[in-house]
Amino acid sequence: MPAVGPNAKRYPKGVAKRQEILAAALTVLERDGEAGASMRVIAKEANISLAGLMHYFPTRDVILTEIQRDADAGIEEWYRNPNLETDIDPGEALAQAMLDKASKPGSGTVYLSLAAAAAVDPRHPAGTYLRDRYEKMRALIAGYVRGRQAAGVVPAHVDADFAATALIAAADGIQIQWMSDPSIDMGSHMRRVWERLLT
Repeated sequence: MPAVGPNAKRYPKGVAKRQEILAAALTVLERDGEAGASMRVIAKEANISLAGLMHYFPTRDVILTEIQRDADAGIEEWYRNPNLETDIDPGEALAQAMLDKASKPGSGTVYLSLAAAAAVDPRHPAGTYLRDRYEKMRALIAGYVRGRQAAGVVPAHVDADFAATALIAAADGIQIQWMSDPSIDMGSHMRRVWERLLT
């Protein structure tokens, strides 16, 4: 059974190799772009046979899904850091995430590729994960808006659920346009969209 997913077996050697493979995949993505990140190229970069790679990750889509899962886990850990003195504005958090993606064009397109593939194929490895991700993001953003409304900072007429959905839609759309035109300032656009949604 491949050692992937949240319920996978976790033992020191396997975990270390898994992380090594994901790091190698990120290296390939940054160097060769997504089109060049084949299973064979990733296996060579990770210094493992193709069969060995497939023991951990049976397909490239599974590798990309795990890369996105790990990236999201890092962002969530930062977002929920109990040492932060104030709540993090989700609009600003997304703007910062956009700037980070712009600095890593190879791996920055992983999420969009997964989202597009999962949207047309319900059996895609990322399908369930991305649906849960969207649901979690919408709840988090809407909760932030309601909290600011209770504090009198955001007008009561703002629809918190719509604002959450629209912010995520804007983030995805801005990223797609950036892929065609890297001169687009994704961070600035995200901040302006969020400001409009809250007024």
